[in-house]
Amino acid sequence: MTARDIARQLGRRGGRARAKRLSPERKQEIASLGGVSRADSLRAARRIADNFRYAAATKVLRGTPSTMRRVKVVNGVLPGLYPHRR
Repeated sequence: MTARDIARQLGRRGGRARAKRLSPERKQEIASLGGVSRADSLRAARRIADNFRYAAATKVLRGTPSTMRRVKVVNGVLPGLYPHRR
């Protein structure tokens, strides 16, 4: 028997002893807290995944940046911004 096996056996004994000591209401409260923590963790993972999908979608929609020409003086409308007006 290894030290790890001995520690496992002692942990089981301690867990069972604690379970006997706790009231049914306290056991239910502890289990409920565990469920809430798992649900929060899943919600956070879902939000992170949604954020990554959103970032990927905005990158695709952004496309390649357009090149702008610097003009010192413009008479009329800005070039390239209003193609239907000339």
